[in-house]
Amino acid sequence: MLTVFLKLLLCHILGDFVLQPKSWVAKRKDKIGYLFLHVATHLFLLTTLFSNDLENWWPNVLFITFGHLAIDSLKIWWERMWPYMPVLLFIVDQILHIALLVAVIVHVYGIPDQWGQLFFTDRSLLYLIAFLLVTTVSPIFLRVFFSKWNKENDFYTKRKDTLMDAGMLIGIMERLIIVLFIQVGFLSGIGFLLAAKSIFRFGDLTNARDTKFTEYILVGTLASFVIAIAIGYGLRFSLQFV
Repeated sequence: MLTVFLKLLLCHILGDFVLQPKSWVAKRKDKIGYLFLHVATHLFLLTTLFSNDLENWWPNVLFITFGHLAIDSLKIWWERMWPYMPVLLFIVDQILHIALLVAVIVHVYGIPDQWGQLFFTDRSLLYLIAFLLVTTVSPIFLRVFFSKWNKENDFYTKRKDTLMDAGMLIGIMERLIIVLFIQVGFLSGIGFLLAAKSIFRFGDLTNARDTKFTEYILVGTLASFVIAIAIGYGLRFSLQFV
């Protein structure tokens, strides 16, 4: 079963990333022929990898092919509706493609008992909760925490010159790294991360010559680190009881 899923995943990676030129991605929005060419590439890859058992696998190959066509068509429509959300649409698109492959595996082999034991253990749930706390809850908490300062005009002027949501993404990634460092016991890495961020921020703080903005940056950095350390040690402590 795992071998078959890996073969399906290999086909997806080859068809979606390796054998799909950028020109196809750009042109298929207006010329449907490029979309069909992309789907035909997937069909060729699936047929090739399952050629030894194609007489049994051809219904699944066709199901994946037409499913891929439907998902990509849906993505093109989404891109026209929400052109300002490319990252989210890309993630949703890939999740749907992987879900399609998983659905085929479940159809062919059924749902193994090990899946429930793997995804619904106390340990996996703790990791999931920690991940959600870092990526979803923390940004909301920090946004509420800084709401009383965000309305000040000078902060707004400085923030509008930055990339959209870049600060939030940087914060999420740094908190994930800190939690990972705590789990593997690499505590000195947290110090290196703080030092690296301070170096990159030093130019902004020096050029700003603004005490309030400097305090704003420092409070944000320290708050993000404190939250990540709390989540990291909370996860590490909780894992001792499972």
